[in-house]
Amino acid sequence: MSESLLIARNLSKVVRTEEAQLHILNNVSVALARGESLAIVGSSGSGKSTLLGLLAGLDLPSHGEVLIAGKNLNLLNEDQRAALRAQMVGFVFQSFQLLPSLTAVENVMLPLELAGQSGKSARAEAAQLLDRVGLAARLNHYPRQLSGGEQQRVALARAFASKPAILFADEPTGNLDTKTGAHIIDLLFNLNAEAGTTLVLVTHEQRLAERCSQHLQLEAGSSVLEH
Repeated sequence: MSESLLIARNLSKVVRTEEAQLHILNNVSVALARGESLAIVGSSGSGKSTLLGLLAGLDLPSHGEVLIAGKNLNLLNEDQRAALRAQMVGFVFQSFQLLPSLTAVENVMLPLELAGQSGKSARAEAAQLLDRVGLAARLNHYPRQLSGGEQQRVALARAFASKPAILFADEPTGNLDTKTGAHIIDLLFNLNAEAGTTLVLVTHEQRLAERCSQHLQLEAGSSVLEH
């Protein structure tokens, strides 16, 4: 486990309400090396998105710890966790999360410019990434002018633009039809293989989960890890 890029040890998440304590996650552990992939699967309400948020440092566990590249997220403040995410983490969401006022190429340029890359260089690299996902003819289109599948391809290009060590994807095909979803799955794993990224997926789709090297089945917050 010392060579793992992402380690979660005995994660639990408890939310207190006026009526009771809700145990969302119970003692979940996982370790992923560079280039490995994990599918988090389970029924609605089983804690999948909560676990994803904990692994990415968007939230902190009630018990247990998460380490990214050896750094314990429990020991970092919010700004430090955000800086670590900016340096090492990418995201793909079910709802695409593109900025509507920016064109496709401008959306992909954003993480590059935030990292300090010049506008001209960022635009050239973003255009190459969009070409890689088959959108060379859509560079100057706004999200509202793109289909769902095209928007998700822009989101993939943006996620890989910053060359993240870890990519978190939350139901990346959830809003797509079967054919488009299959194309997005192929693109995701092709880009992932080329970049050597560690991939963590939340998904309901068996065909997507089967492409991953590890599977974490959540039921009522408890987990079963399969290789």
